[in-house]
Amino acid sequence: MKVTELKGQTAHLTNLNNININMGRNGAGKSRFLRDIEEMASRSKQLFYVRYVSPERAGSFKRDGNVLTNMSDNPDWLRQTRAVNQASNFKAASAMLFREAETLYLRRLASTPEIRMDPTRNFETDRLSKVNQLLTNISLEMGNADFVFRSLADGQTLSPDAISSGESEAVALASEILYFFDTIEPAKFNILLLDEPDVHLHPDLQARLGKLIIAMLDEFKNLADRIAVCLSTHSSPLVCSLADSQYVSIGTKSFAVETVELKPTSAELRKVAPFFGHPLSLSLSEDAALILEGEDDERVWQQAARTSQGRIKVFPVLAGSVDQQGELETFCVDLLGTLYDNPVAFSLRDGDGVVDQPLEHRQPIKRYRLQCYAIENVLLTDPCLAVMGTTWEGFVAAAMKWVGENPEHPDRTLITELAGSDDRLRHKKIKKIRQLVCAVLECKKPWEVVVGQAIGALRNEDLANSNMLISFLGAEMVSDVIFRNAA
Repeated sequence: MKVTELKGQTAHLTNLNNININMGRNGAGKSRFLRDIEEMASRSKQLFYVRYVSPERAGSFKRDGNVLTNMSDNPDWLRQTRAVNQASNFKAASAMLFREAETLYLRRLASTPEIRMDPTRNFETDRLSKVNQLLTNISLEMGNADFVFRSLADGQTLSPDAISSGESEAVALASEILYFFDTIEPAKFNILLLDEPDVHLHPDLQARLGKLIIAMLDEFKNLADRIAVCLSTHSSPLVCSLADSQYVSIGTKSFAVETVELKPTSAELRKVAPFFGHPLSLSLSEDAALILEGEDDERVWQQAARTSQGRIKVFPVLAGSVDQQGELETFCVDLLGTLYDNPVAFSLRDGDGVVDQPLEHRQPIKRYRLQCYAIENVLLTDPCLAVMGTTWEGFVAAAMKWVGENPEHPDRTLITELAGSDDRLRHKKIKKIRQLVCAVLECKKPWEVVVGQAIGALRNEDLANSNMLISFLGAEMVSDVIFRNAA
């Protein structure tokens, strides 16, 4: 059911894509435009499933009995109360929806063998981790009876009323997005309308929110012809975090003009987006762009920056391939000197089996190569194993036990080879078993979180000691990028 346009009574959105960005000045009527589309689509329930997220989202992210009663008694109550710019008790409803999203995911898991039989997939890795990728100082965890917030600084639980407004916004928005995707109706055209989702969010969180939307579309790409996310925004970090995706088109809403014609993002915008969309300006925060080859690397360094509590001052920029990494390096060399007095930027490539062949720096970019095959190989270092509560000897014992219990598993041979390796397969590709390593150790954390937490826990004094993690990453890179000793 491919839909190329959406109409309200007066609003008209043309050339629809999966992610549709509606930009415009204050007073241009962007909110009215989205609500007009929502009103008309909601009247055609046989054709459309539509959800609208209002721009001012009040309340706290905690379940409320009155909200639950209203939602249960009147199926249209939530839609009616949100059809305004300022929605009261918005976040309380989001908390209810996130709990429902957990139930929906578990039902999907039970009815989908390929998910159920995969030991690396569960609600925590597929859903909860996506929420936590938006958070810097706290985490959202599964408690005994409900979800709880926990401080990453001291491990104490926090009341939903005690977290910052930005964190509360991020959790509520993530819950709304996850709920929408987990309630998609394949027989209908599904529309998510996000009205200024960047409101009250730090620029860094705005960029991460864009990546969350793209990640969910990737997960549901088999239904791409039946999904449209439409958002209005003023945020350049949010736009630029979305702009390098094939899913995205952009249009402008002008005052008194009710037709918005969407156009796919240009190759030029996609190229410059990671830099101009860098939400924390180097001149303000001392963060520097860290150009990375793949999404796995990006997630690891995002987690490392969060875990370090501000000590690691980098903003990961995703290249997507080795070739594009080279193009971004060239672009950065040409651009940064015109923007900053003393520019600093970094680029980190996979080892890919190459040993003792350092890359030449291209000032102002300092370039490094991992001293192992790829970032997932770091998972087998002692500090990462410690994050999972074990040692190398403990892993070997658990691995051999797992091999004995799974004689037909396709990855049995590689796990056996790893357990018997003298160098922990440091320079060999282990991509297909990286999450399986966590599963063998009964660690529910995504492997990227484990590696990121270990990197984020490094201290400058570790450089003077024998540290396997630093050896795999490369001592020069750790010194320059993580601790800025040469900056």
